[in-house]
Amino acid sequence: MKNIMVVLGLLFLFCSAEAAETAYTKRADNYVREGPGSYFTLIAVVPENSAVTIQESKANWLKVHLSDKKSGWMSANSLTETKPASARIVAVEKLWSSPKASRAGVSAAIRGFAEKRDKTPPGSVENVLKNSVKTFGEAEFVAFRQPLLPPRAALENVMTFEDLDLPTPVYDAGISEQQIGLGVAARLSTKGFVTAPALVQYVNMIAAALAEQSPAYDWDFSVYVLDDSTVNGFALPGGYIFITKGALQMCADESEAAAIIAHEMAHVTRKHGVQEISKRKVHIKADDAFAELEEDTGEKSADEAEMDELVHKTYEQIVAPRLFSYELEADRVAAVLLARTGYDPYGLVRIAGKVARIPREKPDMFDPGYMAPDNLSKRAKATGAFVDEHFAATKNGSRLRERFIEATSRIR
Repeated sequence: MKNIMVVLGLLFLFCSAEAAETAYTKRADNYVREGPGSYFTLIAVVPENSAVTIQESKANWLKVHLSDKKSGWMSANSLTETKPASARIVAVEKLWSSPKASRAGVSAAIRGFAEKRDKTPPGSVENVLKNSVKTFGEAEFVAFRQPLLPPRAALENVMTFEDLDLPTPVYDAGISEQQIGLGVAARLSTKGFVTAPALVQYVNMIAAALAEQSPAYDWDFSVYVLDDSTVNGFALPGGYIFITKGALQMCADESEAAAIIAHEMAHVTRKHGVQEISKRKVHIKADDAFAELEEDTGEKSADEAEMDELVHKTYEQIVAPRLFSYELEADRVAAVLLARTGYDPYGLVRIAGKVARIPREKPDMFDPGYMAPDNLSKRAKATGAFVDEHFAATKNGSRLRERFIEATSRIR
């Protein structure tokens, strides 16, 4: 509830007649987009403690103009009305020509980390970035989410994220997280993507609808469908989400597909992967290592080589046998996210039950390194009990079976 009140307070201050017109960026990297949504094109990255002028607001987004009078939209999460001691106006040419001002631009800083490594095939970074471009606009997204939007009154008694009573990480996926995420995403991409435009747009609009109702509403998640018949999903720092063709084929409706995506988004927003890196890095100076990785330094330094090995080992383990506690937490967050977006939260229960049956029904498809069969069963039961306790009275959650069948026809 505290986070919601902070955002509402900011919006009230920015929109009231007496409010100051100037606000200040508070994150290390603050993103400016063409429109009020995380799926709009990224046009600039503004550093911390920069002054911006508020022009208008829309939901949790604020239209601002910078020192050169160019305008864009920033999230309320990025701004504060309190003037910092070192507030500054950044030179316009550094903002609007910044190599960070797009996913493709960000890759310039990341490519050295991803492609210089012998475990990342050449060209795979570009393959990931090419398939992360959003192909839908505001009108298409509004039409897509229309069947999902529950009446405001229907949400009054629906469980909130604050009700979960989880420690709330401040979500700000900076360049370092994207370095890790893109590096691992590039290696996963060698499995091959399903690139049917309608399907790619569909899964990314599901993610955009979910993100809009989450605390990380201002982060641009990208969903990729791997051309793999096994049932799996992966979440990487920086908002890269992978779902296999086999997982989509297992789903019966959109609420089940959304449940998989929401579960993976929860891993990202709860920073499960970053938590593991933090626990395992011990003596590694991460900031120094990443700074080195952005430059063509020739031979690897000791810190760089150690960080390299850490990332490979950590994600080989996280993408396979994730810690059971992370899975349960991701399911709880996903259930809340589904319900608040307008989906049937029991979609999560149904898909968890199907995954738990895989070892018995198709043992040849089951990877024992992912999660022990007993844990799969325990997870399904725990998820069912949680949804029964908190969402049994939830009415009219959308399943959207017909839309799902039409959108996934290419892989069936």
